[in-house]
Amino acid sequence: MSILNSKFDIVSVDNPVSLAALAQILKVPGGMTLSSEGTPVAGVIPAGAIVTMDTTTGEALLATTGDVAAARLNAKMVFVVIDGNKDFSGAFVQRLTVLHGGFTMLTDQYDAGAYTPGKYVSFNAGKVKLAGATDQFMGVVGPAGLDAVNGVLQVIVPQGAGL
Repeated sequence: MSILNSKFDIVSVDNPVSLAALAQILKVPGGMTLSSEGTPVAGVIPAGAIVTMDTTTGEALLATTGDVAAARLNAKMVFVVIDGNKDFSGAFVQRLTVLHGGFTMLTDQYDAGAYTPGKYVSFNAGKVKLAGATDQFMGVVGPAGLDAVNGVLQVIVPQGAGL
């Protein structure tokens, strides 16, 4: 479950039969740590963040760059985090629920930019960003675009996004 002040939300599913595409549970590196009072210490991955899998451990890592200029083999399967580890339940289990595609989302995890409907987006440091000429696409800005008043960006993430 996302923290109560999170602005992340799934607002539609492309195909009701697909149930928002490929859902996975990924471990977070490092495991749980406790405060001096014995409560789990919050992690650093919020709901709405973009993650990839570590190719050795299968653990979730913030997706660092979508640049695939050097080789198409640099493309990554990216996931959107539904439950981050910044809240108590996520910090306790140190597992993230993630989706690969087939949905439209609202997220506050984006870099600054001129987001207008239909523009391609990629990722950088776990956040959505406008796609550059050599970036891997993960979706497009939705028809609602950027809601600067509420600080949320609508992104359509198709199934098979970026691959």
